[in-house]
Amino acid sequence: MSAALQHWRHNFSWRDAEESLNRHPHYTANIALESTELQAHFMALFSEKSDAIPVAFFHGWPGSFLEFMGLFDIVKTRFTPETSPYHFIVPSLPGFTFTTGPPTDTNWGLANTSTAMDNLLQGLGFEKGYVAQGGDIGSFVAQNLARMSKSCKAVHVNFLPSIQPPDVPDPENDTSLTPQDRQVLARSLEFVNTQQAYAIEQGTKPATIGFVLASSPVGLLAWLGEKFLAWADNPLTLDEILTHVSTYHLTQTIVRSFYAYRETSYSLAPEPVVAPRIEKPLGYSRFPYDNSGVPKSWAEKVGNLVFFKAHERGAHFPGLEYPEALWEDLDAFIQTAWPGFEA
Repeated sequence: MSAALQHWRHNFSWRDAEESLNRHPHYTANIALESTELQAHFMALFSEKSDAIPVAFFHGWPGSFLEFMGLFDIVKTRFTPETSPYHFIVPSLPGFTFTTGPPTDTNWGLANTSTAMDNLLQGLGFEKGYVAQGGDIGSFVAQNLARMSKSCKAVHVNFLPSIQPPDVPDPENDTSLTPQDRQVLARSLEFVNTQQAYAIEQGTKPATIGFVLASSPVGLLAWLGEKFLAWADNPLTLDEILTHVSTYHLTQTIVRSFYAYRETSYSLAPEPVVAPRIEKPLGYSRFPYDNSGVPKSWAEKVGNLVFFKAHERGAHFPGLEYPEALWEDLDAFIQTAWPGFEA
């Protein structure tokens, strides 16, 4: 920690980080909702092809739009605006970094966030159809869109909470589970038992911890840096971690980023709520060292699973750790899920 602070104070350059962020195009758009109006920030690579498929990526916590910088680097080497079969859109969720926060007098939840993101995508001209992708909190947003929006035609996630469906065998009695299935479930249980205190704090006392972190860059580095270190299989560099922490600090959005935890901290509820099944095509990329994951048989209960891949490496931040693997999965999923796909 002392070495990280010294590097942050004396060697880290926000101007260099800013220049790196600006290697991809950034935009803003106003979103009019029933109770408020938001100014949404998003990163995007737009295709010039009239039949290009819009793909929206939704980040999680403690990440942000920064999770997809490497993926954008990859697709820019493969496609030009003239040849790309896709539009790529990465919004900052409401309250995160450069998107304005929800109103403080409204009981804002993930359903509101999902509606705002759907309005953004439709406002960009994608009301006829788009694909939603997400991890962590973004996976809940992507799944919500598949359930609530006619415009969302398919959903791919790299995170599913380890909630056992009611009609599958208990893991100890399920002979169909692979060794990695059991490893993933054991890791998920260990995470709940030993590492979930942060989520309970953020879900029950967001303002308390928020004031602490907003007033102390050192505290913010400790709170976020721990997660970026512990939740990555392929270690992030110190400058990458400091860029994430600096972005939260400079935009003063750490408190607002906690809002979703009121709904996603499962230990706060006496019984997990099982969401309605997704009838649209669903893809699931499982990275074995993530904080949560499920067997294929459990994912099939979530929705119409048409794509599943169990990776041998990777954790909570595949967009940062292994962006090429994440993109290859998503590309393969879209070719399966999108009718009449032509690259």
